[in-house]
This record gives sequence, structure tokens and C-alpha cells, in this order.
Amino acid sequence: MPEQTDREPLAAASERPGSQRFQRSRRLLTASDFNRVFEQASTRAGTAELFLLAAPTEAPDARIGFIVARKHVRRAVKRNMLKRIVRENFRTLDADYPPLDIIVMARKGADRLSRPQVHEAIRHLLHKLRRRYNQAG
Repeated sequence: MPEQTDREPLAAASERPGSQRFQRSRRLLTASDFNRVFEQASTRAGTAELFLLAAPTEAPDARIGFIVARKHVRRAVKRNMLKRIVRENFRTLDADYPPLDIIVMARKGADRLSRPQVHEAIRHLLHKLRRRYNQAG
């Protein structure tokens, strides 16, 4: 008979206080979430390759969603890399964000950005978005 241990289930372990996991509650998941941001977007920021839309939310924390169309970024590896980098920047810098729902959209040419260029562009755009939101409010 297997011996009982004091280990927590895997799902519970990843939600410990101080966990670095990007929580589901920090993501835009449903079509209605995305539609609301498109309809109520009050703040925008963009470059030639990336575009951010943001709308105020009732949620206590900022949330983020992605639109990376195959039309603009053909290879799945590159689409996933873009999303990972954006998610990581958002997660590590999230203490400074006002309560916004943010959509990150890849434009044509986003697949030509290197990893450092994506990091720099996202950091710059998130900073610009935060600054514009603070000026408007």
C-alpha cells in the first residue's frame, strides 16, 4: 500500500503565496472580456509591430489578453514566443499597473522582431500605456 505523504497536490502547490506563476485570474479568457475592451478602450499605445488597447476594469488587478493572428505571424513557434515574452514582462512588472484589461495585438512584421526587440518594445508600450492612463485619470 502506498505511503501517505504531506505533499500538497500539484495545483495547490503552484498557488502558494509568493508563487511566480502567471495566474488565470490575470488573463482575459472569454470573448466577452475581449469585446468589452474593444468597445470601452480608453487608452492605446503602439509601434509598427505591436498594438495595445486598455480599458478600466472593476477587477482589483490588471489582466492581459493576446491576439496574435497567423496572418501576421505565420510560425506557431514565433507566435508562442511573442506571447511568452509579453506574459513574462507583464508578470514581472505588474505591481505598477492600474486596474486595466489590456489586449496585446501583433501587427504585420511582429515575426521579424528578435527576443530583445520584443522585450524592449513591450516594456516601452506598457510604460507608455500606464503613463497615458495616469494622465487621463
